[in-house]
Amino acid sequence: MATYEPHDKFYRKARERGLPSRAAFKIEEIIARNRLVVAGSSARIVDLGCAPGGWLAILVAAAGTGGHVVGVDLAQVKNPPAGAIAIVGDILDAAVTARVQKELGGRADLVTSDLAPKLTGIAARDEARSRELIDSALSFAVTILRPGAAMVTKLFMGAEFKDVVDSFKRHFGKVEVTRTKASRPGSSELYIIAREFRR
Repeated sequence: MATYEPHDKFYRKARERGLPSRAAFKIEEIIARNRLVVAGSSARIVDLGCAPGGWLAILVAAAGTGGHVVGVDLAQVKNPPAGAIAIVGDILDAAVTARVQKELGGRADLVTSDLAPKLTGIAARDEARSRELIDSALSFAVTILRPGAAMVTKLFMGAEFKDVVDSFKRHFGKVEVTRTKASRPGSSELYIIAREFRR
């Protein structure tokens, strides 16, 4: 079984690039591998659960010149990267949704979500809370994505897995699940890649 090395190559790479955590490389890999953003397209992107800001840095680069990147989190992003707007708030708050739409200047091309509960170690409780966050992220995305757009969402392998994937299939033409190289060894962390959003 693989052992987790806290200061592995992804940790060191993040330090070298001035990124707040290894998590940035997860979204970088997903976007590159799946071509979720067309280079030079001035994309509109929303990042849910954006603190501490690692994904925002990658998404700003992906959005390109003229793109719009808006992050939302209950916690403040202390130093958001240039080109990103970080909003402190709850995605279930209608006022927060309205502000995101205003800052984007149109419907989103991509919504990313790294939302995850603070784990208690009680499997049933942690799975239920994780499902709530995924459902909230999906509900938010449905209100803000343009037709044909995409979404990336973190989830953990568990009893709700198939039901969660099916909930995305109701809104997207193409849904797949992937694991990233930057995820910690032994982690049950996976990502849903949902494309071809239909309203």
